[in-house]
Amino acid sequence: MSAPVARALVSALGACAALTLIGVPRARAECDRAAADVSWVRLAGAEGRCPSASRFRAEISRRLGRELVTTGKAASIEAVVQGQPGAWSATIRTELCDGAPPTVRELSDDRQSCDGIVAAAAVHILLATDPEAGFAPPTAEAPRPPQAPEAPRPPPLPARPPAAERAPEPPFPWPAEAKATPPPAEAPPPPRLSVSWRGFASTGIVPSPGFGVALSGEWSILPRWTLETGALWLPEQHATRRTFAFGLTAGWLGACFEMVRSRSVAFGLCGRAVAGAIYAVIHGDDDVPPTILPTDVGSRAWLSLGAGTRLGVRVLGPLRLETGIDLFVPVTRYDFQIEGGLPTGLEQAALAAAVFGGVGLTF
Repeated sequence: MSAPVARALVSALGACAALTLIGVPRARAECDRAAADVSWVRLAGAEGRCPSASRFRAEISRRLGRELVTTGKAASIEAVVQGQPGAWSATIRTELCDGAPPTVRELSDDRQSCDGIVAAAAVHILLATDPEAGFAPPTAEAPRPPQAPEAPRPPPLPARPPAAERAPEPPFPWPAEAKATPPPAEAPPPPRLSVSWRGFASTGIVPSPGFGVALSGEWSILPRWTLETGALWLPEQHATRRTFAFGLTAGWLGACFEMVRSRSVAFGLCGRAVAGAIYAVIHGDDDVPPTILPTDVGSRAWLSLGAGTRLGVRVLGPLRLETGIDLFVPVTRYDFQIEGGLPTGLEQAALAAAVFGGVGLTF
């Protein structure tokens, strides 16, 4: 081999070696250890309780004081979180850009909220990206030793506005779970209509205690109030002189305040106004001459105010039983007499009473 050829071959080998030595630092220079490509995935149970990927990456960038994005080669970190209150877990896979084998870290937390597992994952990623920033408090950047002044950094990019169709994310960290609201109160019974047939015994209205019948109707208009109306008939009862008998036909209108009311029981205090006619009937009597005529024979208007109690119980389906007591204060009182001052045997009392019982239907 001639000397010129040997020199040319040595020059070529030297150039190749120089290119090889120069290329290695350049390849290594492309690996940016201060940046990372962070992936945050929420699995079953964590979708609605843990922050989204954008919020998680924003929190990491805020603690580092810089953006994670780089134009060179960076570490790849993938975090997967799942679980439920009291049993959270996260798996973090880290693959650095220097060629080292990837590492996998398992984290767990037993808190009720997702805050603990999120904070642990954030610290682990901060340590992998920048060991000095991993222990910085979440509200402020950790103090660092004085360094040489750096060139001013460009302002951070404006946050991307959220999509119109997506609901706003909750604040970070995730707030505590809301307490369950109590069940709504039971609704009151619906309005109802009741019709009853009653039998009653009275005293103080006609000359002697008598028995009569009545028909009543009730309609509930408010949760505690009931309107009522009805009609009664009290057959003639003989006076002290059996020549004379007296009866009553009347109707009433009133209202009841229900002290107890449910779908099966109703107990109330009632007030009413009663209006009708009291009438006298003359039977033949040898002791009374036919020429002596009574002064108040026939019907006379009768008005009274009443108050009492009423208890109704539904026993089977719409079937209803009821009972009660009423007191009457007559507004119009009569003292029937015949000509000559002879008494007929009826002078209405200032206070009358009645006890009733009945059966009816509730609709």
